[in-house]
Amino acid sequence: METKRKIEHFDEASPLSLFYEFGLHPNEIKESIIDTFSPYFENKQNLERYAVSDFVNNWLSYLSVYRDSPDSLRFIKSILDIFNGAKKVNLNQTIEAYAFWFPEISQSISRFWSLNNSQVNLNELCIEDFLEEAMNMIGQTIEGLTKVFFKLLLQLNRIKRGKSFDVNEIKSKDLGEAIEELINTSDLKELLIIEPHAIRLNQWRNIAYHHNTKIVNKEIICSFKKKEQIFEFKITRDELIDSLKRISLSFKLIRIAESIFCFDNLNDVQLQVSKIDKSTINIREEAKLLDFYSAIGSQGFKIIDLEVCEDNSILKLQDMQPYSDFSKRGIHTSQFLYNLWIYSNSSSLVIEYHLPNGEKFLASEISSDNFKNHAKTNSLSELLKEVKFTPFIIDYQNKNPFESLALTKELNKYKSDFRSQRGEKICLKEFIKQFTLSVFSNYLVLRSEDFSENDISINIGNDGSMAIGDNKNGKIVLHVPAMIREKNIQKLIISLRLTW
Repeated sequence: METKRKIEHFDEASPLSLFYEFGLHPNEIKESIIDTFSPYFENKQNLERYAVSDFVNNWLSYLSVYRDSPDSLRFIKSILDIFNGAKKVNLNQTIEAYAFWFPEISQSISRFWSLNNSQVNLNELCIEDFLEEAMNMIGQTIEGLTKVFFKLLLQLNRIKRGKSFDVNEIKSKDLGEAIEELINTSDLKELLIIEPHAIRLNQWRNIAYHHNTKIVNKEIICSFKKKEQIFEFKITRDELIDSLKRISLSFKLIRIAESIFCFDNLNDVQLQVSKIDKSTINIREEAKLLDFYSAIGSQGFKIIDLEVCEDNSILKLQDMQPYSDFSKRGIHTSQFLYNLWIYSNSSSLVIEYHLPNGEKFLASEISSDNFKNHAKTNSLSELLKEVKFTPFIIDYQNKNPFESLALTKELNKYKSDFRSQRGEKICLKEFIKQFTLSVFSNYLVLRSEDFSENDISINIGNDGSMAIGDNKNGKIVLHVPAMIREKNIQKLIISLRLTW
């Protein structure tokens, strides 16, 4: 139940379903991810390889920054300049530094989920509760999420500048000193100092952690200590929300840049990280589920159910592309058996592929033993030979309702005066085909607007067809005009309607 609730939350937050609703194709999603991050990657092959499996969430995060604060995207390059600049000076030291901080980075990301899960709607709170919650979020974001990244950037920036460093000294360094050095020696000044009051991130952290806030005459007043002097400033509710957004934005931008560097240098990173005590690395369940969810969603599939246990895991997917080749799409879902195994570690793995209308079309199944042994014997693509496919709807996609279309002797003698939509004169048989397809198109439109089969009525008469969708959400009427005076023609078209 908890997993289902989390998936529903992802559905509400993710725009992937909207992309497909507006006609995007999975290949276009992948191309967009590659186009977005190509300017930042040195290893283009890694970007191509991991775009869909590992970079969907970073892409969505990038899009959210582009929507809310497009000018801030320039900081991704500034952050990567530190990573890549250090790498050019000393590759080994750079990778070792990243691996050293990697366990704390994983803990930081874990704390992000805790913060995310406990968020409240600030706009609904009274000013006292609003101030308390906002400052709590500011403190946790800076101290719990971004601090470790600043320490990593500080070390890398010293490598880039050819300066000596002591990792233990950096680890114990006061956050204010780390921020000060980064402001003075990098291009991150505007990211580290939050307007409109020019308050540094470490100062915001101190304000939050020492509860240096008060409300006087319904005005918010914050204070911080600098060089033994106390500085006070007033801030409006809207300004505090904007400051919180800017502080959260700094974490988002650094996280995107860090992910780019990691996958840009994945072989070196994996080799170094493999030497770390795995018990120090914490990957939250939500993070694993989101990666699993996004890789599937990016391919145009919606998770409608996920049952995980040690012996058997079942993943039920629904296609979000209504006009695709269902057989190919069903087979395509079998590729997620590996993802399901990585996520669940179950012995038996099953994926059910459901059509856009909810009908179960195909199931694919495999034993996890095949994956455990694939590194020694098979490539993942060859493992498809081991997948057991079970179809549930036979010949669904390729059924042609016009193959058995036969005109009576009377209709064969009928003198056609019908024309196509282009104005070309056509025979009766061709008219029936084109007219029926137009009616069927209207039927599909109504189905795509969430009208069930029982909600739709279709009438064929002298003046063409009328398709009506009617349910609690509203009513839609679609018309295909045509002069069909012959009752036998109307009846024949109605009989074709029954084959849908």
